[in-house]
Amino acid sequence: MTENLETFYSFLISLLPFSFAIAAIGLIIAMLTRLFKNDMAKVIGIALFIQTFILVLLLIIVQNMVVKNIRNEVIGILADPKTKIVIDSADFGSLQTEELKNELLKLKDISTNHSHPMDKKAIQVISPAGNFNFFIAQDSNDPKEFWIFTDKYGLDMETEIGKIKTSHIKLEDVNIQ
Repeated sequence: MTENLETFYSFLISLLPFSFAIAAIGLIIAMLTRLFKNDMAKVIGIALFIQTFILVLLLIIVQNMVVKNIRNEVIGILADPKTKIVIDSADFGSLQTEELKNELLKLKDISTNHSHPMDKKAIQVISPAGNFNFFIAQDSNDPKEFWIFTDKYGLDMETEIGKIKTSHIKLEDVNIQ
């Protein structure tokens, strides 16, 4: 399901330059109709312009669906008892891997509060479903909030898959930006 949504999203992204060009043509048609007083051409021009906003809205919806599917999938992978995580004790101090795994299971969509993630720390996930990495970063405003990223499905490292709120995780050597 996630792969299909990603394919659809890639297809929509490839249409974006054409959509902007069509919108520019629509804007020109809509402006020229003022000279020629043609109502039908004006409607067509406006429709060509509006299609870009519809495409962008569709892109946002599909991207949110992809992120939600990935979040649900990685929670399922983490819930599997065969899944192991590997962490660097220099990044997580005395935190045990099972404790961190339990905290990561609390992953959910938490709205952003005009903050940003600080230094990202890597967590390697080894599972029967395949190996991938999580990246965890402390929130710049709330020390109990952590942003979660993944390289699964080739997401860019700016797209968070969710956040967790916990007082059990203490990241070592976090640089405040």
